[in-house]
Amino acid sequence: MRLPLRLFCAGASVTLILGLAAVASADPEDHPDSHGGLNHDGQPPESPPFVGPQSKGMPLVGNSDKDGTVNSDLAFWGNQVFAGNYDGFRILDVSDPKNTAVLSDFICRGPQNDVSVYKAGSRLLLFQSIDSAQTKESCDGTVAGNSADNPIISEGGSSYRAFGFEGIRMFDVTDPSNPVFLDGIPTACGSHTHTLVPNPAVGKLHIYVSSYPLGSGRTAPSEVEAAGDLACVAPHKKISIVDVPLSDPSGWSVRQKALSDDTTVNRGFQACHDIQVFMPKNVAIGSCAGDAQIWDITDPANPTTGNGEAHTHITSPSASDQFEFIHSGVVTWDGKYFAIMDETGGGGSSECDGPPEPEGNSEHGFYYFYDMVEPGDPAPQLKSRYMIPRAQGTEVCVSHNANVVPVNGRYLMSAAYYQGGNTIVDFTDVSKPTEVAYSDLVDTVGAADSWSSYWYNNRVYVNGGLNRRVQTNRGLDIFNVILDGRLKAKRFAYMNPQTQEGFQQP
Repeated sequence: MRLPLRLFCAGASVTLILGLAAVASADPEDHPDSHGGLNHDGQPPESPPFVGPQSKGMPLVGNSDKDGTVNSDLAFWGNQVFAGNYDGFRILDVSDPKNTAVLSDFICRGPQNDVSVYKAGSRLLLFQSIDSAQTKESCDGTVAGNSADNPIISEGGSSYRAFGFEGIRMFDVTDPSNPVFLDGIPTACGSHTHTLVPNPAVGKLHIYVSSYPLGSGRTAPSEVEAAGDLACVAPHKKISIVDVPLSDPSGWSVRQKALSDDTTVNRGFQACHDIQVFMPKNVAIGSCAGDAQIWDITDPANPTTGNGEAHTHITSPSASDQFEFIHSGVVTWDGKYFAIMDETGGGGSSECDGPPEPEGNSEHGFYYFYDMVEPGDPAPQLKSRYMIPRAQGTEVCVSHNANVVPVNGRYLMSAAYYQGGNTIVDFTDVSKPTEVAYSDLVDTVGAADSWSSYWYNNRVYVNGGLNRRVQTNRGLDIFNVILDGRLKAKRFAYMNPQTQEGFQQP
């Protein structure tokens, strides 16, 4: 018998009755290993027959299309979804997912435009990551008031984007129909992704900023001196931290925090792509391209990233299983396990060839699962690897953004796989993660090319479409999930997927 997801509210929790069924990338547009239709070695994928568009246990209940741009990350506040795209952001009311309402579609160029939201007094603030140098720091939501990518210049046979504003943009979105630009916050090498870390003890919000020197995002040699501390040059070897006083967000300041010397070099740099914080245990997972790192954030203003500070490096499992680009991570809500993701090919290659070897043909681009350890302890041993079991042939497919469903007694993860769609993974047996539901849609709206796939308040929200398929983008998809079992899942007042807060624990 198949039953749709049903919710029975009781305080902060809901009971899910689930019937038996029949959760910021290395920019795909600027990644030297993007091969489109080939694997990371530049060869056709060795895979079983292509498993085409279909779904199981993830019925679509709502959609808000967004074409002509690259749709990026998501954040949530109440019944509002904040959906980033390379040309701005949208604010959507999802109170009725079948009739999703676009409250604003704010024009503001600045790839990747990953978003997060947080309350400062009576004001709701939105923060955006800008990782492509812009002609100006501000924008007002109009075409005339928009910024633009700075031009590409050539020096010494290499291409660079001319130096300009990049970092964090801050908006007031208290009135979701009328976002207001507040300020631009320059950070070194821009902001590819960012993570909010609340620190109520001192009345501040810390923003951990991840960035790295890659491709045309580097600073041209002739501009390095003028750029000063904001220059984007190898090895980089740091993160930026923005401190925002919640009583006066305009009084922000920026610091730089060094990474340790033994951070694994990747493509000539030592830098992080993404940071996941798990505040109940005061730990952060730094996804730093060549390795992953576990930091202590007992002092949220000063993560233990540097030499002589307690942290743990997780390096490639073996000579035959080498990390290509560690992209992001998630932590189970009880803090016992974490997973890191290798975005092989930077979101531009075909890595989904069925289950991992030796059971299947996939060789790279996995989620890797580990026991959590204390920062500074020896690195844990690999527990397992996961790849969607549905072979995708020459489709651009690799692991991408995910989160863990807040339930007790079971480990479930929602994850995006670009043109492979979306997957729900059951890793209750951490040694054997298994796909239990999925959606890979092609219909009149467009074709799956999923960037972010997140569980939030009993549905999965997906932002997708990189403006690169014959079919158009899908924009925001909203799914129910049909599984076997009876679970209690926590409802949140808000969610920034890279920030796991104590009040959110089931």
